[in-house]
Amino acid sequence: MSDKLKVLLIRGMLYYDGVTSVEYEWIKTLHDRVDYDYVLLDPDKSVPEKEAAVEAFGVHVYPLRYSGRNSFESHRNRVAVVDQFLKKHHYDVVHIDTDLPSRYDMAKVARENGVKRVIVHSHNAMQHLHGIQKLPGFVTYERKQIARYATDLAACSKEAAAWLFNPKDQGRVQIIHNGINRDRYVFAEEKRQATREELGLTADQLLLGNIGRLADQKNQLFLVDIFNELVKSKPQAHLLLIGNGEREADLRAKIKDLGLEEKVTMILSTDKIPDYLFAMDAFVMPSLYEGLPVTLLEAQTTGLPCVISDVISSEMDFEGLIFREDLQAEPAAWAKLIAQVASQASGQDRRQYASQLTKLGYDKQESAEQVYQMYLGK
Repeated sequence: MSDKLKVLLIRGMLYYDGVTSVEYEWIKTLHDRVDYDYVLLDPDKSVPEKEAAVEAFGVHVYPLRYSGRNSFESHRNRVAVVDQFLKKHHYDVVHIDTDLPSRYDMAKVARENGVKRVIVHSHNAMQHLHGIQKLPGFVTYERKQIARYATDLAACSKEAAAWLFNPKDQGRVQIIHNGINRDRYVFAEEKRQATREELGLTADQLLLGNIGRLADQKNQLFLVDIFNELVKSKPQAHLLLIGNGEREADLRAKIKDLGLEEKVTMILSTDKIPDYLFAMDAFVMPSLYEGLPVTLLEAQTTGLPCVISDVISSEMDFEGLIFREDLQAEPAAWAKLIAQVASQASGQDRRQYASQLTKLGYDKQESAEQVYQMYLGK
């Protein structure tokens, strides 16, 4: 009989996002001590290759579907399907990765089914937008329920903790940094050259990049406005967008309307993220909110200068690589800063920055060990 811990991860979907990448590193690093399974609550949006990647480590992925005529009925049906599942399967730990206060219902049903350790783990910081979507009092109630039913509270950053948990519960929160595999992101000049050739770029063309779900949160429509300003002074510049999502059609339409079709490349999915980061000259992230974005961590590890919005956490800044701009600033101001940053960074040794990852505590091994100790209740 296996003496491994049995852990259930509850997510909406497995996707080309930072949380999926972080969970994959936990699974890979801890597979000799933990048997993981997944319950997916929005499985039809899941990416098959991401499911296949975790299944290769023996992980069972269970798609659970529910619906309702309104939010109350959906909530009730979601609880019912997970309740039925937990009555058939035993777990030592239920680990709920979320940015939604309403996911307290998953912690509640887990405790009611006798799961001794139930973790609610915050991976985003949405306070800049939320509050217009729900009455503040109701969000406070949901956060209170999280604290009531979860045995452990965790977050990837202080901002993510402040979003999902009430102020009086902050002392319970364990900050666990999103760790990545450093070796994959050590800059390689030969891969940079090969990838730029694949993209049809010359050695002196400025390449900007953004990686993330094509969604309002990531603000890529504004990024296209920024790029449109930049090409006025840098006509040979190119923009690379990696990711897919609900704003894809809007982005394609805007790119066409601005006459930028030959200057923007969109890649909807790829497993070659490090190679594309090597090829870039600057990483641009004008997000409306973030918790602790893994793609920004990956970009810095490759030595990329990063121009980001002023709402993004400073907990993971590498020295000399982060440049913030006011989210309310005009596209022209962003474009000017990007041009300055890219010019100053030209010719720097990008390999030197990977060592900062470990110093700041974002190496995958350290993060996975923190997660395992939390599973043990230590």
